[in-house]
Amino acid sequence: MSPDALATLLGGGVAALLTLLVFSRLFGDNPGFRVVQYLFVGVSLGYAFVVVYHQVLRPAALGVVRDAGNPVALTLRLVPWLLGLLLLTRLTRRQALSWLANIPLALLFGVGTALAVGGALVGTLGPQLLDTARPVSADPLQAVGTALLVFGVVLTLCAFYFTVPRETVLGRGVAAGARLGRWLLMVAFGFFLAGALLTYLTALNARLEFLLNWLRAPLG
Repeated sequence: MSPDALATLLGGGVAALLTLLVFSRLFGDNPGFRVVQYLFVGVSLGYAFVVVYHQVLRPAALGVVRDAGNPVALTLRLVPWLLGLLLLTRLTRRQALSWLANIPLALLFGVGTALAVGGALVGTLGPQLLDTARPVSADPLQAVGTALLVFGVVLTLCAFYFTVPRETVLGRGVAAGARLGRWLLMVAFGFFLAGALLTYLTALNARLEFLLNWLRAPLG
């Protein structure tokens, strides 16, 4: 057996062993599964640190050195470093210093919330509104589909409308629409769950196929 084939066989053996240890979780928690879990977390953190070092920290440090002669650019470069250092004050566990970490945390949460809201508006709500308000086509089937889409959106929104009094005629209509809207939400959640389950089954099929191919390799 050539060295390359031996290395491939040994590497596949390690991967097959780790896969079987993951499958051992089906029989309950055990030390083998915990070893694989800790190994996965450690490798993920190590990979993340390497990526952050090469793509964030190192370029930023080189940028500080490169802009040392430009006060304005140097100041802009040092602000993120200062905010990052303020986060480290939490390690002291002293209230006199740890409150300084609230400054970059507030900035992170504010920017993150703004990006999330902007992304939801531009990437989800806006396209949904435009898709709901699509023009009626001359094709009867497409026209019926457009009407059903608008009707389903209105019923779904009724499920989140709680301020109208239920004693009025409008309130009873909204309540009836809310019941249908909740069923539509359940159907949508069912599709999402089915998609997630399909993803898991695809990953399981890939690992089982890998194990079978690795077992057949020595025989081939």
